[in-house]
Amino acid sequence: MPETAPASPDAPLALAFAANPRVAALAPLAKIDAEIAASTRADLDHAVGHARLEWWRGEIGRLAAGSPRHPLCMELLKLGGEAPDYGLLLERVTAAELALVGYAPHGQVELLAYIGRSHGARETLAAQLLAAGRSESLATYGARLGRGFGLLEALVAGDDALLGELPREQLLARTRLALATAPAALALTERAAQAHGLVRAALAIARLDRSGAAPGSLRLLWLAWRTARRAQRE
Repeated sequence: MPETAPASPDAPLALAFAANPRVAALAPLAKIDAEIAASTRADLDHAVGHARLEWWRGEIGRLAAGSPRHPLCMELLKLGGEAPDYGLLLERVTAAELALVGYAPHGQVELLAYIGRSHGARETLAAQLLAAGRSESLATYGARLGRGFGLLEALVAGDDALLGELPREQLLARTRLALATAPAALALTERAAQAHGLVRAALAIARLDRSGAAPGSLRLLWLAWRTARRAQRE
């Protein structure tokens, strides 16, 4: 079950309406995520993949301690500051290690636990980067975003190795529920900083409801603007 780190078709719109200078920290985070995912490539020797992931595990420990060595981690720390919990990326490494050995979840509970590691931890860290801090509400918000985006990614990719025999309609319903309830986890004072994720969630729901609107459609532009404006007003 090699991992991939596909770019969201809505990423440019989300960035355009983020209205938060701290969004710059998401770029090195995405690149680190891609480096971790690359360790599970099918054309890479398993021993090399495990060695890469072990190195990343150590580097994330150094990042969490404030002394990273990799240029991307140094950039992330510079842009993100000391407040976020960079140790969350260890969960991302664990998910990659499971993918490398061909882990296949048995049932929805194991699937959601895996997605919590592969996507939930990353989205929680992204929320902390944007907020320049931590809170229980940010953790819940990040977990819900991660669940929604992780399920959606697997469903769009048709990842049968990950999804197994689980009913797709039920997973689609779970996807929509996770994305739709993510904003409610935030305190009103936290929403303006999280416009980036809120826009991504709103656009993903629109695609689910309309079976994939074109990325440049006026409807999606209007939805992104409205979602960002609502977040900033609150």
